[in-house]
Amino acid sequence: MLYELETSDGNISIAKNVIGRIVIQAVKKLNGKVLISNHRGKVPGMMRNKISGGDVINNIDISPGAYGIDIKIYVVINFGTSIGSTTNNLIEEVHNSVKEFTGIELNSVAIVVTGMISKQQMTRRNIEVKG
Repeated sequence: MLYELETSDGNISIAKNVIGRIVIQAVKKLNGKVLISNHRGKVPGMMRNKISGGDVINNIDISPGAYGIDIKIYVVINFGTSIGSTTNNLIEEVHNSVKEFTGIELNSVAIVVTGMISKQQMTRRNIEVKG
């Protein structure tokens, strides 16, 4: 379990997979502009319009921190999309979604842009944005 809380009504436990699914839903809200990748920029199965859960969750680093949960997401972004606004929107969406669904405060969210992708090719990048 990633997170456990004892209350007078019982124990609440939240697994990493739950947080991972919330992150995937936040990425989906960006309408295909962002794809979750591994740290090398490879998109599992290269399913551009479909993000499934299995292998993708393994590419999201989720760990307990001193004051909350730390999340690091590796992504590729569609060519022509603003890196700054897209990463900031994703950070905000992850913060809001995790807080809304679990009540857990996030210590940090880091987005690592591993590449820019177009129909024909991918250009590697290594840009980290924290929030």
